[in-house]
Amino acid sequence: MKAYLPNFFSFKSATDLIRIGRDNDGGYLVCQSDVDNSDLLISLGISDDWSFEKDFKLKKDVEIFAYDASINEKVFLKGFIKSLVKFYNPFLAIQSFNTLLDYLSFFSEHKIHHIKKFVGLNSKNNIDFHCTLSKILDDIQHENIFLKIDVEGSEYRFLETLISNQTRISGLVIEMHDCDIHLQKIKNFITNFQLNLVHVHANNYSEVRHEDGLPLTLELTFSKYCKLGEKPILPNTLDMPNNKDNAEINLIIEN
Repeated sequence: MKAYLPNFFSFKSATDLIRIGRDNDGGYLVCQSDVDNSDLLISLGISDDWSFEKDFKLKKDVEIFAYDASINEKVFLKGFIKSLVKFYNPFLAIQSFNTLLDYLSFFSEHKIHHIKKFVGLNSKNNIDFHCTLSKILDDIQHENIFLKIDVEGSEYRFLETLISNQTRISGLVIEMHDCDIHLQKIKNFITNFQLNLVHVHANNYSEVRHEDGLPLTLELTFSKYCKLGEKPILPNTLDMPNNKDNAEINLIIEN
């Protein structure tokens, strides 16, 4: 399937793109040079997949702060019990049990932290489960922070925070949702964020707007330290469809 993007998405690809995270949904293309120069990884949104964080740590042994209030050990334990009692599905039970064990193992490692909060909203009545990106960045001293962001629409709440802290960001991979109603915000962000846009990928779990072929969910990669190459061919050879059962979306950027 073909999809089309406005010309403000135009970019030159990085010469050192690598894939971090699992195959299909959960893996992202980032720059090796940004990973090498990072001294901290902040992940906003992990759900039941921390393959990106695991791969990142193998490539650069940094401290990791992963924010997500939707999951914890009780959630995974409940899912395992439900798979045994309700679904009678051996494969699902094994998968749920392995997720629980992997969660307990990975987030018990030194310098790896799961912060049970949603990031974006400065909540007045649910302060224990919400925080702002501004508060997170104010509380740390690192100057080369890599950010992975997949927060299902809350990313638009802190784009200005990313811009105001861009000198401290070594690399950024961010998933933009509902692009049809936030296109101007995305344009303003790309225009004012000084890190180089080096990759764009369309998430094929989401729809493509009929009127103009605009994909509704995009994965954008920005880099501080990469060397730029030529105009890219999309999809990149390292790209994979998020939904392996559906065809990849072939992006065409308007001139």
